[in-house]
Amino acid sequence: MTFLKPIFSKIKSTFEENPQRFFTEHDIHSELALIANSVLTERGPALVRTNDGFIVGRVHHEYPTPFRCYMKGREFRFISEQEFKAKKGRADRGSLDFVIFNIDYIESNPLMVVAGKNYVEFLKSIKKNQFPALDLAVEVVYFPTFDEKPHFGIMKRRVESVIQDYQKLIALMEWQYADSMPFCKEAAMMLFSNTSFKEKLKDLLSSITIDKRVSLLSVLS
Repeated sequence: MTFLKPIFSKIKSTFEENPQRFFTEHDIHSELALIANSVLTERGPALVRTNDGFIVGRVHHEYPTPFRCYMKGREFRFISEQEFKAKKGRADRGSLDFVIFNIDYIESNPLMVVAGKNYVEFLKSIKKNQFPALDLAVEVVYFPTFDEKPHFGIMKRRVESVIQDYQKLIALMEWQYADSMPFCKEAAMMLFSNTSFKEKLKDLLSSITIDKRVSLLSVLS
């Protein structure tokens, strides 16, 4: 069962109908959560019980990646555990704007592992896991304009943010458990903008190298 197509179709229609209703990326995150919970309710449970008895939602924001990475400025680099231990340098886990959990993953793991906050406990669980953790992961970038100025500098920085987040999603789709099971089933980068300078934005986006495992979806109204 996949969720990207119905969720993106609905958020796209919502944004195109009234793009000025969204002031920030967080506004779009909130709308995505409403849409996702509606889709989940139609297709199956939106709330699932962990194997230690806690009811949790399948939709979450700012979920930590299963790997460490270096994300200073607009750079992105995956950091393996071997590299992290050898260099003993700074490397943080990234975060994913929006995720939908796999039912089986929740039901077969304790709350501590599902929540993903304790990296040590998560790493201990890897050998036992038999299911992808996520059905869907989405990164959102929003370039709003409330006047008719081009704001090309801000536009360029937004596209740089797209590139960094897109690389993070590629790393997510490459990350697998020891038995070659993926951590995430579907991933997408979503860019929203109501700029009058769409062609300039499209030109900047054309420089991104697309990976077939990660959809790059733009809604320009």
